[in-house]
Amino acid sequence: MAHIDRHVGAAAFVLAGVVGSLVAFAAFVGISMFRNGWLFEYPLDDVYIHLAMAEQIANGGYGVNAGEYSSAASSPLYPFLLTPMAETPAQRWWPLLWNIAALFLSAALFGLAMARAGLGRIGILLTAAAPVALSMYITAFTGMENMAHTAASLAIVFGLWRYVETDRIGWVLVLGVLFAPAMRLEGLALALAAGATVIVLGRPRAGLGLMCLAILPVAIFVVFLLGLGLDPLPNSVVAKLADTGGQGPASKLAINAGSYGGRYLLVLSAVVLIIGAASLTTDRRRGYFALAVATAGFAHLAFGSTGWMDRYETYAIVSLVAALALVLSSASYLIRASAITAALVGGLFTYAPYALPVYAWNSAAIAGQHAEMARFAKAFVKGPVAVNDIGYVAWQNPHYVLDLWGLASAEALEARSSDASSGWAGPLAADKGVTAAMVYDKWLEDAVPSDWRRLGTLHLDVPNAFLGGPDVAFYATEQESVDTLRKALKAWEQGLPDRARFTYVEDGQ
Repeated sequence: MAHIDRHVGAAAFVLAGVVGSLVAFAAFVGISMFRNGWLFEYPLDDVYIHLAMAEQIANGGYGVNAGEYSSAASSPLYPFLLTPMAETPAQRWWPLLWNIAALFLSAALFGLAMARAGLGRIGILLTAAAPVALSMYITAFTGMENMAHTAASLAIVFGLWRYVETDRIGWVLVLGVLFAPAMRLEGLALALAAGATVIVLGRPRAGLGLMCLAILPVAIFVVFLLGLGLDPLPNSVVAKLADTGGQGPASKLAINAGSYGGRYLLVLSAVVLIIGAASLTTDRRRGYFALAVATAGFAHLAFGSTGWMDRYETYAIVSLVAALALVLSSASYLIRASAITAALVGGLFTYAPYALPVYAWNSAAIAGQHAEMARFAKAFVKGPVAVNDIGYVAWQNPHYVLDLWGLASAEALEARSSDASSGWAGPLAADKGVTAAMVYDKWLEDAVPSDWRRLGTLHLDVPNAFLGGPDVAFYATEQESVDTLRKALKAWEQGLPDRARFTYVEDGQ
């Protein structure tokens, strides 16, 4: 096995990774804030779903509405990490703080893997470039649990490699196996593959223990949901399965491989798989290590998702590149350096075209659309509303928020996923006392009943952003509320940012 270059200590690699991630993250946040009038904003509404759930958890509930259980978040652990300072403005900063910590930890673990690969001084440069090339800084900026999932996955990769080298189960591997599935259910694949590798390499009890440890947080989560009277899978997971038509693994793999991130993941998985298979005859331990990480990559393609600011596949991408460096540690220096350079260049060409032209606009888009919907609901409607993006509107909102997309409403999800009659949102809204609705018409055109009165449309003027759409339709769900809501809209629109405008529907239109 190759060891760390005696002239370049592991600390230099760790420092390079942390500095590289800090520079990339700070630059991207700065550009995003500049485009949003120097105001910080998360680039996805999903962050506020987790914050809203954390509020309810802090108050003894679980969901986005008081007194109503729902599983709107797919991460077993992440909403619980956001509970400190719930119901205060300071709670908003927890996703940022957790993601910065996870980004630095991921960069440090990646640096340790590069150091173990014996890449020397050029490895320091590659380590510093990795957070940009592999889109780690954007994943951290999303404010979601995916960066923490990446850190836990790298702990599995690095810890499993240390086991391959020393035949010892270290705490890094144990923690990675425990926390990867706790952050994302997809973490089961790599965690179970690591346990299976330990079994195959001669430690059946230890490997079985690791596999049980991986299953433990998922089992606790399922029992927890069932205890609340919910389905064993979160609504967010069920909704994704319903939206993709419940394709089998082969169809899902084909769909994911058709995306730019999926193609990159497929190539990396195939390369690591081939190297692992070829290594079995010369170094059995090295070969099984590579096969384990490659299997997790293919599992994500067959069962997971790609896209959505490219955050879903980050853990698999970064794990595969780290595993590639480690498994090639006995190859010539030229092969090692060339392979990792090629992998990083491939990541740069895959993800960089979307960073500044698209994703750096997302903060301005969320501020001009979701934050304004939330302001209208909380400060002007001051009562139950219906939306198809629940996060910002539900967070720190004492009134009921009906989720027409179904992440926080099993009834809405069932109606949307079935052959429900046109206008199915009407009875749900009436049951919850909803007087105002804000929806993407193209998402829910069949859900809106004919007796809802369209009041107008919120238009977002952002050059490019990853968003559900630039226009949100505002409705009064009952005739008695039309005049009141129109007056509220007139007062609300005075505070719209420059990039947002509201156009009214005149009577008779």
